[in-house]
Amino acid sequence: MSGPAATAAFWIDEEYDRDQASDGISRFGAYVRQSPAIADYLAECDDAAGQDQPTWQARFAAAAWSTATTPVMSPGYVRRHPRVISAHVEFNAWDGTLTGAVELVTPWPQPLARCRDWQQGIWWQDWPTESWGGREVFCEPSGQDLAAHAYLLASVRMVFPLRHPARLPVPSGWRDNAEAAACETVAVLVVAMNAVVAPVIEILERS
Repeated sequence: MSGPAATAAFWIDEEYDRDQASDGISRFGAYVRQSPAIADYLAECDDAAGQDQPTWQARFAAAAWSTATTPVMSPGYVRRHPRVISAHVEFNAWDGTLTGAVELVTPWPQPLARCRDWQQGIWWQDWPTESWGGREVFCEPSGQDLAAHAYLLASVRMVFPLRHPARLPVPSGWRDNAEAAACETVAVLVVAMNAVVAPVIEILERS
């Protein structure tokens, strides 16, 4: 995949995935083959073949996303915007659908940004940044930072029903196709997550 848009929340770095693959094909594919979550899913699918396909789709999607992102893969098969602190795709047992959960770095809330009375003479710092891969990324304060400064680290947590624009594949019983299905599923989820999160990042980047 070519370089992402400046406000893309998520993207897949296919070139890195291929270049760093131990088998010369896909680094992510190797993780899929070793994933306990996907192995458990396939075993359960074999025991309940043909039952409630949308639920099995959603459960596989959650397992594939978890495998493709940190902390399982570092760096992840799915890369993310510097403002994204965490990003999860979770199975919703209530109705068998998917839920997105994303935490983003934000500016300080306006009431706190406009007034310094609450700081009580202490100069509070915003999120530290460092250069990584040619981009400025947000990071947690180090021990050295905290010895010298106080920090107010503002963030927002988005939790939302995840609407996918394409049919998610189900590798039920198709063990030889699990890697391809995981790649296809993650690609669909990247589009769906971007549809919700990217507009928020675009506004934050203009603030």
